[in-house]
Amino acid sequence: MDNWESRVVYPDGKIGEYKKVEYGRYFRLIAEPIKHKILPEVIINGLGYNGITPGPLLVVKQGEWVFIEVVNQFDEPTSLHVHGLSKPNSQDGIPEIEPTPKIEPGQSYTYRFQAWQCGTFFYHAGNPLHISLGMIGGFIVIPQNVQNIPKKDFIMILQQWELPQSEVGKVIPGTYKPKKFDVNPNFFTINGKAFPNTSPLMTKYGDKIRIRFINKSNAAHSMHVHGHDFKLIEIDGFARDEFLDTLNVPSGQRASIEFKSNNPGVWPINGTKTFHQTNNGETPGGMITRLKYT
Repeated sequence: MDNWESRVVYPDGKIGEYKKVEYGRYFRLIAEPIKHKILPEVIINGLGYNGITPGPLLVVKQGEWVFIEVVNQFDEPTSLHVHGLSKPNSQDGIPEIEPTPKIEPGQSYTYRFQAWQCGTFFYHAGNPLHISLGMIGGFIVIPQNVQNIPKKDFIMILQQWELPQSEVGKVIPGTYKPKKFDVNPNFFTINGKAFPNTSPLMTKYGDKIRIRFINKSNAAHSMHVHGHDFKLIEIDGFARDEFLDTLNVPSGQRASIEFKSNNPGVWPINGTKTFHQTNNGETPGGMITRLKYT
């Protein structure tokens, strides 16, 4: 049986390391302040997991037990919620509402649940004001019954940031703390990078590829692949079957598309909202990457 997991590609991100344990996998996430470059000259003074935003991509197989130890390096409590995958109430990670404990500063807690459903999910901090500062990461469950494996399975996490800038239309280099509410975002990233700092998605003619879009920002992001029509195959872990060329991804949603690489060249993949294609109004920039044929 071919190994789907080996085909998962996370451009500009890191796939999380784990310990193999009986019946599953054990991950360790350190919640901590971070400095992260979205552009060579623009640094975010934010929050993240294991020193990065988005945090490490957690990949498991359907049916495995998942153990996620979260170590709190903040000076306030934190928690972790895995979005979209049903789990016991005691493991949901929203302690203000349900019985999961708060993780106090300097302490840790290990969440335990079974990955019963395959599909695309993500994890984030229980405190919503910490999410817009960077506390989010992808969570992928590979199906148990493997069929029609894509040649490459790309992960794209969509984020937006509201950073202090003196005027629209210019990028002022520096290190900035994002505003918690990102009501008026002016920088837009894919896997933590803004164009032209995004790494391309590499393909070969004839490859069938999958792209998984993950969004937890305050706004919806409509994503478009130039030069290719695609099939929407999954939303929130549930199967779909619909051909499109532009896909709207609301906040909290995950959507997976597939298509065959049949039109060689270097093609933009981008959010279609015009300001989202800029860095504080300076174009080209923002939520843009490329599909590049070798």
